[in-house]
Amino acid sequence: MNNIQRDARLKYSTYGNGKAIIEILNIGFEPLLTEKEYKIYKEIGDLKYKINGLERTISFIESKLMYLDNTECYYIWLKERLDKFVLELFDCKNSEKEKTNIFKSMLDENVGVTRKIYDNREFKNEDQFRNIAIFESDLTRCFGCKDMEHSDDIVSVVTYYTPIFESIIHHGFDYKDKHYVFFTAGAGQTRCKKSTFVSEHKLNKNFNRLFCGLTREDVNNQGGMNTNKYLAYTSLCQTNSEIWKDFDIDRAIVVDDIEYQIPNQQIRYIYTESPDDKVELANLKEKLQEITNELREIKNSKQNKPKGYKRSKEEISYEKILRSKKNDILCEIEKLRSKYHQSEITKMDVTIPFTDGFGISLKKIQSSMVRLPFVKGLVAYCPRRAFQDWCSEHGITVHKITDIYGKSHSITDIDYIFTKSQFKMYKYFNNEYSENGDLIRTGWEVYKDNFKKYGCDACRCNVERCVKLNAKTNYQVLQTLTTEMTDDDIHSLASYDINCLNGIGRNVQCMLNVLGANEKKNDNLNWLQKSLLLYPEMLKDFYVKTLLKNTKDSMIKKFRSGKFNINGSYVFAIPDPLACLQWWFTDMDKENLDAFGFVKEGHVSCNLFADKEELDCLRSPHLDHAHCIRKNQVRDCDKKWLKSNGVYLSMKDTMSKVLMYDNDGDKLLLHNNKTIIKCAKQFQSKYGMIPNYYDMPKANPELLTNTTLFEGIVNAYHHGN
Repeated sequence: MNNIQRDARLKYSTYGNGKAIIEILNIGFEPLLTEKEYKIYKEIGDLKYKINGLERTISFIESKLMYLDNTECYYIWLKERLDKFVLELFDCKNSEKEKTNIFKSMLDENVGVTRKIYDNREFKNEDQFRNIAIFESDLTRCFGCKDMEHSDDIVSVVTYYTPIFESIIHHGFDYKDKHYVFFTAGAGQTRCKKSTFVSEHKLNKNFNRLFCGLTREDVNNQGGMNTNKYLAYTSLCQTNSEIWKDFDIDRAIVVDDIEYQIPNQQIRYIYTESPDDKVELANLKEKLQEITNELREIKNSKQNKPKGYKRSKEEISYEKILRSKKNDILCEIEKLRSKYHQSEITKMDVTIPFTDGFGISLKKIQSSMVRLPFVKGLVAYCPRRAFQDWCSEHGITVHKITDIYGKSHSITDIDYIFTKSQFKMYKYFNNEYSENGDLIRTGWEVYKDNFKKYGCDACRCNVERCVKLNAKTNYQVLQTLTTEMTDDDIHSLASYDINCLNGIGRNVQCMLNVLGANEKKNDNLNWLQKSLLLYPEMLKDFYVKTLLKNTKDSMIKKFRSGKFNINGSYVFAIPDPLACLQWWFTDMDKENLDAFGFVKEGHVSCNLFADKEELDCLRSPHLDHAHCIRKNQVRDCDKKWLKSNGVYLSMKDTMSKVLMYDNDGDKLLLHNNKTIIKCAKQFQSKYGMIPNYYDMPKANPELLTNTTLFEGIVNAYHHGN
């Protein structure tokens, strides 16, 4: 992209640093009810309130009657009141049940109604109608939302009643002279039964910019896709992000992922349903249904026969054969289903998706997660000149690289290498050919032209700016090692925090540490912490003393939940970038994994720790006793590749199967705590550490319509967890 094009884009795009906060409306179901629905809903609420009062009154009277003589006047009077309240409670419950059924029927009948938001009602719960804050994203920038201001163009909706959600997903709703339509619901939103609705006018104006010109119709014309994946990919623009200002789409390509097998590995193989199993199960169910229908006809035929009628031996024999076949099919179905999720320890070749969600920048940038329309993942820097020099030293020719659409590129012509796993909708951007079969544009060129035509933005999030050794353990890390930890081990693990606690009121540095005023530990100092570093005498201030007291109480509670300070940090998991470039640009033997990369087997490489230091790699949530203990490799000859403070991972390592992480921005807890490492080694020497392995099933594609999106979301509500 030349300077004139870039300047033009700057005029028409609202650029931000990702720190803006925008206020939007968050609603439940009450504001969306029609007048008639709301009236009966209020009546149901009044009845529930009355029922609650009656139940409490009845319970109170019954507790009094237990201690009274049934001949006393007071007892008789209370008993009469009790009978009256019980009868009234019975009537109220019947009335509530009746009105609830009417209410649900009204919701079902009004599925085809275009609803609107009523903001003048008395909401008993603030969650039904309130303002919430969201962070700046590509969506808010496209819609022109401003920092610390309210935006009416985005509304977050929480689903309570599926008929209401079905109504608004098909017909939208009205509010303040605007019509709102369903936009998306990402995985995190779906878990909370939330979805995003936006102004139809703003969406129509910015749709191509948000999704690089790819419409639902384009996807449907190519067979559709899984609805929940589509929602996840369209929700990427809601991620809190900043603009990647110096990104040039013309210097970017998309290549195939690196995937290979490590032979003869001991794993715990978990059997999952295969496509063949699905076909076989469907055939068995079809046969079962046919036999069931035939047996039902025989049963009906027997009932219609006159009394005393005797069937022939052939008819009786045929029915027995059908019942036997039915039992056999039921046994086969049960046998097939019983295989699912069964595990066995075995040795087999393990497939490693080395670049799953990972890409490389040959231009100097900070490691970060990237967001482009339908592009998501981690990008880390690897110096182009260092790779070319390495190839020259070893007498290896640097070849051109071929992208996923078949076009070749020289290493000098590109700056950014995305992988197929990062480009989520690569299937729907196709090569264009002339009538003579000549290639006009590749699918990536179509994407790039749309990217520039519609003024799309490249964004970054979780940018690696300053990484400090300030991590804390969690209860899972300790819980999995309880059989190996002694009291002395726990005391050793907590020694730093104990010293800090004991130093409160005695040691200035301890008090500064407790308040987070330590530049070595805190990578995001606030103004108070900066002030304390400049003027420690502020520790005598009444406010700071109160803060110290509260912080001390909080620390003690955290200790009880297993949160101790350790010398470690949460860092990006980065596949060896030298190995990636060798795989893509050279003819090195891909069977000899030992020759690839600078990180050797049994090692990791991280700038934060010393060479040859023993490190423990952990992942949250912590699985089983998944401590991957490796040697750190930071030799002088390796430093030209260590351009990030993340942890660089070897090609010949099954750690990704043990810790179950992807390389699209997942972080590992890397630490050198000797106590934890010692206990983890003891545990593994006794019980071993066998990674889980299973084949990932693929979701079936569907045509993208409001109906299929609704069904996918509701299925996720009921079965997602």
